[in-house]
Amino acid sequence: MMKYLKNSAAFILSAVLCAGALSLPAYAKETAYEDTPINPSESNIVDGANMLTDEEEKELTDEIHEVAEYIDMNILIFVSGTTIYTESGTMDFAEQLCTDAYGYDADSIVLYMDLSGHDDPSYSPYDFIYTRNRARFYYSGYTDLSDGGRIQSIFDDMNPYLPRCNEDVYSAVREFLYNLEFYYDCGPDRSVRFFYVPDTGKYVTIESDGTLIHRDSKPVNWGKAIMIGAVIGLIAAVIMFFAVKSHYKFKSRPSSLQYVSFDQVQYGQPSDVFIRQYQVRTKIESSSGGGRSGGGGSSSGGGGGGNRR
Repeated sequence: MMKYLKNSAAFILSAVLCAGALSLPAYAKETAYEDTPINPSESNIVDGANMLTDEEEKELTDEIHEVAEYIDMNILIFVSGTTIYTESGTMDFAEQLCTDAYGYDADSIVLYMDLSGHDDPSYSPYDFIYTRNRARFYYSGYTDLSDGGRIQSIFDDMNPYLPRCNEDVYSAVREFLYNLEFYYDCGPDRSVRFFYVPDTGKYVTIESDGTLIHRDSKPVNWGKAIMIGAVIGLIAAVIMFFAVKSHYKFKSRPSSLQYVSFDQVQYGQPSDVFIRQYQVRTKIESSSGGGRSGGGGSSSGGGGGGNRR
């Protein structure tokens, strides 16, 4: 019997370990992404709607260069005077601006500002912030998080400077640049674990030191994997326990009363005899009345988010 129990225990332990192993994915190839060096002087602002004076445009250009060097990412701001009638079309245009200026492999950010109908109060402009590569982790948007992530917060800070028919583009752009520095100092948004690039079939993650990793398979959610393994192992252990229990029909120990013939047992006259007298006192505690107190991405891997004013 002991030998059988030992074998059963070993089987249960093996089942738990195997269940945990099966809940983990197979090894996936990982490739470190090589940074594409940026030139801060290539970051720029294009005023296609003539909303800035020459002096304002120069001041903003100098500030863009400083921020681009600080966050080590390309920055392009396009103030549009032409209407794009669909939101998807706006994102596609922002992506084209980015890839035409900096290519597909650079860490880049594009701010598209819709000022085509700035003198028409009935027009509802749609702005967009487009991000590529590392920028997608620092400036999370609707393509990664349902609440709009950090990009929505950036738009919330910019919108007060952009009332219809009275837009202050200069101040809005400065607010945008301030937010780029602020969220860069905050580090990558840990709510974004990875993003998928359909064109390459790769999953992209970011390490604590900012290094991008390209993977062949979806990254592991270790907490979920361990929990699944533990549940499967527990189920296997319970099944084995009842299997062992059913194999041995355990019975209770026989009582000595089974050997007594009650028909032949005779009792004398019962009587109570007190030899000593004891008096026991017990204090009954009264309870008090006290209480207790106590305390959406593109096929090439770009991301971002839009804002309709």
